[in-house]
Amino acid sequence: MSKSTLPFLCIFVLFLFACDRVDSEQDVLNEIKQINKLHQLERKGPNDSALFYLSKARKIIDGNNKLPDTLLMENIFRKGYYYKQINQLDSATHYFHKTVNLIQKPNNRERNTIYFRNTWLTDEAYKRDANAINVAKRFIEISGEKNKGLTYAYNLLERLHLDMGDTEKALFYNAKALKAAKESSNEGMFMIALKAKAKFLYNSGKKEQAFKFLDSLSTIKTESGLVLRQLHQGLGVFHYYDEDYELAIEKYKEALKYSREENNLLIETYNNVSEAYIQLKEYEMAKKYLDSTKAIIVDNSLPEAVNFYKKLRFRLHYRTHASENEVLEEYDNLIEHNKKEHQGSIDEKLNELIEANEKEKIATAKKKDAEIENFKLIALLGFSGVLMLLGVFFYRQRRFKFEKQDMQMQQRLLRSQMNPHFTFNTLSIIQDQIEKNEEGATKYLLKFSRLLRLILENSLSNYVLVENELEVLRKYLDLQLLRFPEKFSYDIVLEDFEEDEMLFIPSMLIQPFIENSVEHGFLGIKYKGEINIKLKLNGKYLSCIIEDNGQGLKKTNNNYKTSVSTTLISKFIKKTTKRKIIILDKKSEKLNGSGVLVKFLIPYKFSDDD
Repeated sequence: MSKSTLPFLCIFVLFLFACDRVDSEQDVLNEIKQINKLHQLERKGPNDSALFYLSKARKIIDGNNKLPDTLLMENIFRKGYYYKQINQLDSATHYFHKTVNLIQKPNNRERNTIYFRNTWLTDEAYKRDANAINVAKRFIEISGEKNKGLTYAYNLLERLHLDMGDTEKALFYNAKALKAAKESSNEGMFMIALKAKAKFLYNSGKKEQAFKFLDSLSTIKTESGLVLRQLHQGLGVFHYYDEDYELAIEKYKEALKYSREENNLLIETYNNVSEAYIQLKEYEMAKKYLDSTKAIIVDNSLPEAVNFYKKLRFRLHYRTHASENEVLEEYDNLIEHNKKEHQGSIDEKLNELIEANEKEKIATAKKKDAEIENFKLIALLGFSGVLMLLGVFFYRQRRFKFEKQDMQMQQRLLRSQMNPHFTFNTLSIIQDQIEKNEEGATKYLLKFSRLLRLILENSLSNYVLVENELEVLRKYLDLQLLRFPEKFSYDIVLEDFEEDEMLFIPSMLIQPFIENSVEHGFLGIKYKGEINIKLKLNGKYLSCIIEDNGQGLKKTNNNYKTSVSTTLISKFIKKTTKRKIIILDKKSEKLNGSGVLVKFLIPYKFSDDD
């Protein structure tokens, strides 16, 4: 090659390189447009095609590592938002957390605030307060002081700490929220923070100051419907607490004027108006607003608002002495609503396991084909690889089988936890006392509804906080004491840990044994019964001892050991701890006194991840 042709050759190579680079950049731009178009199609609504568009967009993203990370975050978020719209909060929170975990410091993109807010609000709706707090704190940690989303994060932390009874921290975050809202000129959140401050004044006994504070806020000039609604709604709530129901209704109706465009806000306000009318015994007006609520409830309405509506409907039927069939129909509706949510969660997890197993089969088959091709070149190495893959395949198949059986056992266990006999007795007692002792019937019904709510909430997760489980036990025992006054007493002792520690245990493992003591152990005894429950931290398990002084395991008391709940629990404990449940008759075992002694281990975790 001559020296004269060398420069031309270099120019030609550079020209080809530049063309290739331009083509590559144009391909990236084209793929970005294609992904944005698929996201626009998905936004049209939560239909069967939505997941198809998101999956198609994900394939494009995975196939090109030059695309910006924001496209991946948006695609994962859109999938979570799809599940939120169809009210599958378990899946929604999974994809929301995957989205925010990809966000790194510095967090200065406004779209990220939407990702974080959806994550912690869904956690809050799903009663995973610890997760919601961690997400909000991480948002604060990676965000600058001028980030407009800080107001929302501080407001959430204030709200959750107030619910947990930590007033000092709630006040701290309220001050933070006020400052952030003022600096970002966020009128809506500024009003929410001010309303929360008024609530602190009211709850601390400074009612007059609280009302004056809210009245002073009404002088703020604003055209924001959200701000005006928050103001009137807050005044209505305070007047309701102050038992001025007529003025509460007046303020609620003012709030209603600014709630027309938001379905969940309308449901909340209609419910509040109905509740106040029930207190005034104006039942026709209460029914009118409850009917309005019913007309606008849709699949993605907030579960808490829908549950409150059903409770108000049940209370209205009870107050108006509706027929027994109507009351029971509302009760069944309430149970069925919660049961569907719970069943949907279990079915969803089973479907995810099945889907994951199918993907593993496909992946394993591809790897197996590749190993067979390699076997032609390196016979021994290829053969070993195939054997290893087959071993992994059968191991995963076996593990999936066990996981499925475990999930089915959990499902059967949870279905058997609410004793139909106890539920029927409770409703019979309420019906009997309506004529004899209306106040007593109301008290019993209130305690029973709270217990039922706790049990249904706990049953949505395989693992629940120890303090939540103990609250269920105490409410159950207190309810039994209403049925059998002075019949027995109980005591709960904790060793080597505090009740408010972040320990999670399977729900409803202890209650059936306590029920055996009350229903069978104390049957026919002439003295006051005693139930002693002791929980002790023992390595990776909690040691549980339940002891009563009842009649023991007599032939006439066979039901103590043969109930469906205790049988399923025994299998579960044996499977998870490799230890059997010990049930002893104290008299037969020559222990002190009479009665039954139950010992078993309970597995625990430091989080509620299933």
